[in-house]
Amino acid sequence: MTATVEQPSFTERFFTRALRHTTRRWIVIVAATVIAFHSTWLQLIDEIRAGTTGGYVLIVPPLVAIVAIGITRQRRNELPIHDRQTDIITAVLLLLIALAIKGLLMPRYATNYQVMHLDVLAAWVFVCGACVAMFGLRVTAAYWQAWAMLFLSSPVLYRIVLVESGGTKLAAGQVTLVLAATAIGLATRRTRARGFFYGSATFVTGLFVLILIDQRWPDASIAVSQYVPAVIATLVVGAGAYLWTYRGLAPRTLPPNPVSIPQAVRGALCIVVAALLAALVPLPDQRLTPVSEGPSYSGTATQIVPPGWVQLSSVDYDWPRAYFRQGSVLRRQMIRAEEPNPDWDRLLRPRTVAVQTLQVRSPNAFAVYPTESMYELGMSRVSPKEYVELGHGVTAEYFTVVDDNLLLTWSLLSFVWVRSDTVAQRVSLLTVDNHELDAPFPQPEPNTVTNARTLLRVLLRGNGTVEDTEPEYKDRSMLIEVGRELVEAQWQGE
Repeated sequence: MTATVEQPSFTERFFTRALRHTTRRWIVIVAATVIAFHSTWLQLIDEIRAGTTGGYVLIVPPLVAIVAIGITRQRRNELPIHDRQTDIITAVLLLLIALAIKGLLMPRYATNYQVMHLDVLAAWVFVCGACVAMFGLRVTAAYWQAWAMLFLSSPVLYRIVLVESGGTKLAAGQVTLVLAATAIGLATRRTRARGFFYGSATFVTGLFVLILIDQRWPDASIAVSQYVPAVIATLVVGAGAYLWTYRGLAPRTLPPNPVSIPQAVRGALCIVVAALLAALVPLPDQRLTPVSEGPSYSGTATQIVPPGWVQLSSVDYDWPRAYFRQGSVLRRQMIRAEEPNPDWDRLLRPRTVAVQTLQVRSPNAFAVYPTESMYELGMSRVSPKEYVELGHGVTAEYFTVVDDNLLLTWSLLSFVWVRSDTVAQRVSLLTVDNHELDAPFPQPEPNTVTNARTLLRVLLRGNGTVEDTEPEYKDRSMLIEVGRELVEAQWQGE
């Protein structure tokens, strides 16, 4: 009589001891990251509600998790090489770098906070350090492809690609689909051909859904274009690839973790301390232009010229569509005083003012790209901002820029108002200290390369290289007076 060997159930084969230990450690890592960067996650949720593009960040961790699962399925027997001292040193160093990014580096870029989102970079560095503390450096390094995707999907790179792609909702969905396709391609990459096939299938499937959404629901928010096609394509292609590859096979057990439970507990204490310190660091103050209620929309981006001024020209720019999506308009009106004012020019030359109106659908877009980011500043130095009242409840910001390229100083008064449910305008009044009639004015055209150099200079040498600590507010009174006249003219023209 032969004895039958009882086979373990699926649950026993799947929920192994190694999996339970790994799950507990990941719970600690995720909880610590959520607590340490709680303000970041709340900010990203607000950006999703506001209709900006930064909310895509929340889809990146699930995609990276898919890559990690695929790498785990492909791992084979590894050499039992383990040095706990190296693990702790590396983990503490990474956690300190995360704290330094959030507490020291991020305040340097307060104005460009939503563009750069350095707190997201700090969160990913924090997770990497926590993984080294809980799983060991060698195990963490085995997932280098997942880490590469995590760090390369930074908001800065995402926005650069999005702007170069046109800045539309369709482009935003396509860029997010590239991330989803990359995740599936890496997760299924036993061979290059196999990874390319499943990655391409993910992109094509998502593109079909994206086009359908764009055609059937053109007014859907940008978050719908970012999330829905990527999620559907990832689930359909990912599930299909998994079921086809592992049909009839037993679940793959996790390799044993070289970090023991007592060692992981000590690592968790380091993580908790770092998480509490990071949670105490607030988000930077962007010092955004206050949003005011404006007069009823007149149907055009052109501002009514106030009495005593004459319009010389009007020019439209096309580039805002890539930054602020379709329907955005930037119009520059050059106006000149009909009579000279001795308080504005001792030689009695009539002053010229550039009135620039950037019109978008929502004022939340102005938080992503503040006023000064719309110019090629290069080696320029910007003064601290002042806030002034222009009447009718309109608050404006005022600052000056020392432009070493044009060899002049220009002053800018800017305010934001909402003129209807779908129209918001940022109106900027700009003057230069060269009062000649043919004096050059800075063009409202951002330069990605130049602005990147400026950000690098701030990183290496601090904000002192881009700040004018001893500004001369030459045209302050003039711009405030013109600004009040302009605001009054729009209200009178209702």
